[in-house]
Amino acid sequence: MSLSCDRLAGVIVAGIAGTIVCLGSVGIAAAQQSQDPFSNSGVQVIDTGSSGSTGASASAGAVKPAAPAAQPAQPASNPNGTRLRDRYRKVLTAWVAGDLDRAPDDLIQLESAAVSDGNPKSRLALLKEEQAVIHELGATSLEVLVPIAMLHHEVYLRYLDRGTRGNALAMVHARSMARDLAILYRQQSGTEGSAVVASRLLTSLGGMLLTHAQQVPAAELFYEALQLDRRNIPARLALASIYEKGGEPESAAKALRELLAVDPENPEARFRLAMNLDRLGKRGDARKLLDALAESHETSWVTPLVYEELGRMDAQDGSYQAAEKILRSGIERFQRNARLRIQLAAVLDRRGTRGEARSLVEEAIALAGTEGTERWDYNSVRPDAFAEARAILTDNARSRLAVLAQALGTRIQTGEAGR
Repeated sequence: MSLSCDRLAGVIVAGIAGTIVCLGSVGIAAAQQSQDPFSNSGVQVIDTGSSGSTGASASAGAVKPAAPAAQPAQPASNPNGTRLRDRYRKVLTAWVAGDLDRAPDDLIQLESAAVSDGNPKSRLALLKEEQAVIHELGATSLEVLVPIAMLHHEVYLRYLDRGTRGNALAMVHARSMARDLAILYRQQSGTEGSAVVASRLLTSLGGMLLTHAQQVPAAELFYEALQLDRRNIPARLALASIYEKGGEPESAAKALRELLAVDPENPEARFRLAMNLDRLGKRGDARKLLDALAESHETSWVTPLVYEELGRMDAQDGSYQAAEKILRSGIERFQRNARLRIQLAAVLDRRGTRGEARSLVEEAIALAGTEGTERWDYNSVRPDAFAEARAILTDNARSRLAVLAQALGTRIQTGEAGR
């Protein structure tokens, strides 16, 4: 498979339903095409040691391509196109030089000036010029795709942080470039290591969307990430939480069981599975999971929630003595937990022990503002949820900066790709 411009121009997007849509962005070469001139033996994947990551690795040096196939006419005679390509190369040069703030901002300035929300064709014009540069650099080594994808990933993050007003199309372009470059890299390389890198980039993009309450496009990216790497725990957990919050407990339970087949001791997955089984009317199965978590002395953020939910179930079933016992055990372990005290006070009030119930409420009021954030963590996107994906992505982009610098004919300076 060659990284020619005509193939670079076709994009394959696999959605949740597996629908293939041509978007006219950076493309994935079809498997039935001619032999790959980049006969690369593999890529180096830097594993951060977190669950779900994969270590693999052969060197990622530049490879001399075979004689290129006939290429479509290049827009060299277009002055605007030439200027865009020159500016894009300068941005990439700044990126490998370690200008971590300037390079993404310069690319935002370039793309937002070139792309108009009122003219959809302007994005295609920009895309054509960026593709020409990527094709030229990719002829030295397909490893250049990783740091370039990381740059567009950073640009998309900054768009999200700053808002989309007047830049909606440029913002979509940034996300599509990062996503398509990652998948192109995986398709061209075909190694397990490249699948891990591409999967983590898609996971990070999905995490950004999820943070901004864009569940549907986030779910599509998580699904694609799992197609590349079935052991991607953050993507699988995020997809399950989207099902759960979308009122689909059966789909959530299925996704969580698949996750636990890969990581059986994952406490969040076990807890979420228990909650979804309870919603499906399978309280007995839910209790078994929660009891096992309580007995394991798990110390993650889900543990206080385990005691809260066990107490709730017992109280709902009218087993107030059992509810009192489990809630007292929870308070003994988490002495500053206000919610457990409120729950126990309600149980004691039902049992007629109103004096102690009143004291527990007073203690809970005194603890207000000092208790943990477990319930919030369960119902929101945690800041650390996608840290593993971004760490793997950043490390692999950094490790290939020298390859991109060589392709650009410049020298790498001190600095790191991404933040």
